[in-house]
Amino acid sequence: MPWFTWKSSMVAAVAILLPLQAALAETIVLRGARVLTMEEGKPYAQAIALVDGKIAAVGSAADMEPYLEGATVYDLPPEMLVMPAFQDSHNHLIWSAAQAEDISLSEVSDEAGLRAAIEPVMGTLPDGAWLRGGGWSVAVYKEPSAAALDKITGDRPAYFEDVDGHSGWANSAALKAAGIDSSTKDPEGGRIERDSQGNPTGLLRENAMALVADLLPDYPDSQVDTGFDKAQAEAISYGVAAMIDPSAKDWMLKGYQRADGEGRMKLRVKAAVQVDAAEGVAGVQRTLDLQKRYASPHLQINSVKLFVDGVIETGTAALLAAYVGSNSSGDLLFTPEQINEIAVAGDKAGLQLHAHAIGDRAVRVALDVYEAAQKVNGKRDSRHQITHLELIDPADIARFGQLGVIANIQALWAYPETYIEDLTEPVIGPERSEWLYPFGALNEAGATIAGASDWSVSSMNPLEAIQIGVTRQDPATPEGRVLTPQHRLGVMDMLEAYTVNGAYAAFDEANSGTLTVGKRADVIVLDKDLTRIAPTEISSSKVLLTLIDGELAYKADALPAPATP
Repeated sequence: MPWFTWKSSMVAAVAILLPLQAALAETIVLRGARVLTMEEGKPYAQAIALVDGKIAAVGSAADMEPYLEGATVYDLPPEMLVMPAFQDSHNHLIWSAAQAEDISLSEVSDEAGLRAAIEPVMGTLPDGAWLRGGGWSVAVYKEPSAAALDKITGDRPAYFEDVDGHSGWANSAALKAAGIDSSTKDPEGGRIERDSQGNPTGLLRENAMALVADLLPDYPDSQVDTGFDKAQAEAISYGVAAMIDPSAKDWMLKGYQRADGEGRMKLRVKAAVQVDAAEGVAGVQRTLDLQKRYASPHLQINSVKLFVDGVIETGTAALLAAYVGSNSSGDLLFTPEQINEIAVAGDKAGLQLHAHAIGDRAVRVALDVYEAAQKVNGKRDSRHQITHLELIDPADIARFGQLGVIANIQALWAYPETYIEDLTEPVIGPERSEWLYPFGALNEAGATIAGASDWSVSSMNPLEAIQIGVTRQDPATPEGRVLTPQHRLGVMDMLEAYTVNGAYAAFDEANSGTLTVGKRADVIVLDKDLTRIAPTEISSSKVLLTLIDGELAYKADALPAPATP
């Protein structure tokens, strides 16, 4: 998966996030630009009226006449587009937001850069306080080690997660605090990297990360709140009005609930709670307890998160056949029996299941346990999801449609870049590489495809992911190589993934996802009609207006001023 090709614009977005005001009886009319309703059978209109936070009318300019008196009316140029707000179906918003206030190693490629990133922070912390952060990339910093950190940090404990959250980098003080030495056994579903003498190098993979990460102090509320406000502003500036948080811990849920209680939360968030092999079925009851504790107007816990495997670039993704040049095919983070028991219990409890699966074996196991849950509990409207889906065996493609499993994709990863060309294709070989991110095949087989960013692993801007889903090319080199062109999606496929299917994945299609009379007025205006421009122009398009519940949440300077009706 790609590292930070796009830089965050969180600071810029904060200045243009407008406060939502509750119970404002306002009418807004948008006309002149094409309205893309995303409704099947009548996808286009000429104007839309929003009243008291709901969609009141969709149709022609003449149909808006009853709503004009006292309304705020935007006469938009015909090249613009009005459409439903985006929904991001896999976004670690509050976690990544809090981490963004830590030390960032996203630009670090050598020890000089490492020192420049860490040293300025050391003097600002009290003695003994942990140094923490993330963002380093296995594709950029080639040889992370405890020794490299020790030269800078001394005996102060330090721990940094990589950009995709599947590897941790600890210094010697942190390893000592965790009791990790040459005699420490790898935990189930994890790996402690070791040198030729068996000593830990400082790199921890998958479940081994928790040996150190669990020692970190909780983030202070002030850091969580500051980060959340910035990240929410960025999301709304990209036209995102709702998202699924796929792995929310207790402190994150507290942060969301605190923001909601203080009137700062504009996004609607459906959240999943991670359950690992060690916790087992007890994690299902914990999820149900958290569901009751943290329910609030903009937050609902409705899912169990299952990390089935790791990632290809570190050899921790579970494959059906061995990695090229290796006897290993990677490991599952559960035994089949463990994950089956949790999945059946979660499904029986009425919870949605949200599985991380990168390798083709992991995808098959996730499908198998979803099928087992259907057989044991009976078929229901479960809408279980599998996310990432980097590699799928062709034999399993049709099962998504057959089982009603949502394919939760990060389309921004599906182009030729360092992670693909240097760290993935060489270790899976040419035949399997033809099935990298097979979104087109999933679509043809009738799978429901939901669009997502996995922020902060990659950019939160849906327009960038939409372009890559259509082109399978690097936006910076549109004449360059296309990654498996047979798996391209159409523009409307990608727009559905971020609207209609996003709402479906969140069990919210009765309220959002299309511009339908009676639904919430979550509406955006773009400077270009995405259905009428070249696909290579999509990522350079801009959101000019975001309305959430019919209230002005974001407005760009380029948006025409309201007219007098």
